[in-house]
Amino acid sequence: MDSVGAILRAAREERKVSLNQVSSDTHILPSYVQAIEENRFQDLPGEAYCAGFIGTLARYYRLDSNQLTAMFRGIPQNEKSAPAKKQKASVIRTEKKNYFPLVLVLVILAVMAAASWFVFFSKGGPENVPEPVAHEESKSNVYLMNEVLFERSFAENDIVQVLLGGLSPEIMCKSVGASVVLGTKGGNVTLAPLKEKLLDLDGDSKNDVKVTVKEVDPVARKAIIRIDRAIEAPAPPPLPTIAVAPKPESIIMHDKGSVSVLASPEKRNFAMEINFDGPCMFRYQSDKNNSVENFFKAGDLVRLEVADEVKVWLSNAGNAKILIGDAEISLGNRGDVTAEKIGWEESQDNSFNLSIVSMH
Repeated sequence: MDSVGAILRAAREERKVSLNQVSSDTHILPSYVQAIEENRFQDLPGEAYCAGFIGTLARYYRLDSNQLTAMFRGIPQNEKSAPAKKQKASVIRTEKKNYFPLVLVLVILAVMAAASWFVFFSKGGPENVPEPVAHEESKSNVYLMNEVLFERSFAENDIVQVLLGGLSPEIMCKSVGASVVLGTKGGNVTLAPLKEKLLDLDGDSKNDVKVTVKEVDPVARKAIIRIDRAIEAPAPPPLPTIAVAPKPESIIMHDKGSVSVLASPEKRNFAMEINFDGPCMFRYQSDKNNSVENFFKAGDLVRLEVADEVKVWLSNAGNAKILIGDAEISLGNRGDVTAEKIGWEESQDNSFNLSIVSMH
C-alpha cells in the first residue's frame, strides 16, 4: 500500500503543480508540503497540525481527506466495533433496598447519549469536525532573510526563512517568557536576553548564523532578535586600490541625476550599511535577486554585500542613512519617497566608478 506522502506526491505530479504553487493555493509552507510527501512528519509542528495539513492537501487534490487522515493516524479503514453481546441481568429480589433512583439515572443518561449521537450524525458526522488550523494560516508571520544582518521584533510562532544558497531553512520563535525558545531543524534552542548562539541551519556541521536575543517582553510575548550570517563567508581579499571620490562626506541624492561615491581599477563586491533613525519602509533588489521589503524603526540596521548593483526604494527617506566606504549618503528628506540605483559603471580609462543614479 502506498504511503500518505506517496499518494499526495502522485496527485500533485499528476496535476503538474509545483510545490510553490501548492503553497500559494493552500497557504502551507513549501518545506511542510515536501516533508509530508517524504513522510518526514517529525519535521512538522505536531500531530494535530500535520493531520490538518494532510486534510487540506487531500481536499486540494480532490482526494478522500478522511481516508488519508486515518492512514496518517494509523486507523484501519472500515473498522467497526462489534456490537456488545447482551447479557441477561441477574435479578435480585429484595424487600429492603429501593433501586428506582439508580434505574432512573441510568435511563436519563441513556436518553442523553442517544440525543447526542443523533445530533452528531445528523450534521454529517466526523466530516464536519473542523480541521486544525495551520499556524501559518492564522497567527504566524513569515519573514524572508536575504541580507547579511536581520533584526526585528518577533511574536510567538513567527518564522524567518534564511536564504542559504538554494536552501531556505527556518527559525521559529516558539515561545517568549523570561527566555526565548527558538525552533530549528536541528532542535530547540533556549536563549536568555543579551545571550547569543551560533546555529547550523542546513545540517552540514558548519555554523550558518549567529542569533542574539536583544530584548524580551514577557507580557506582550515578544522579543527583539538579531540574526547575523556574516560568519558564513570568509572575509574577501582587500581591494587593490580604492579611492573615495572627491565628494562631500554627506551626499544628498534627490532628483539630482548621477553621483560617484567610490573609484576602483576593477569591479569588486562592496558593503552597504543602512541605519534607521525613524520609521521607514525600505525595499531593495540586489544583483537581480528577488526584491525584499520590510518596515524599520529607529535603531534598526541592515547590512548588504553587493557584487554589481542594488536598487533601493525608500518612503520617509530622511530617516535612512546609507554608509558606503567613508561616504555617508542621504537619499532624501523626511516624508520623501525616492528610488535610486547604486552600482558600478565603467569609465573611459577602463576603471570603475560606484555611482548613485536616480530612478525617478
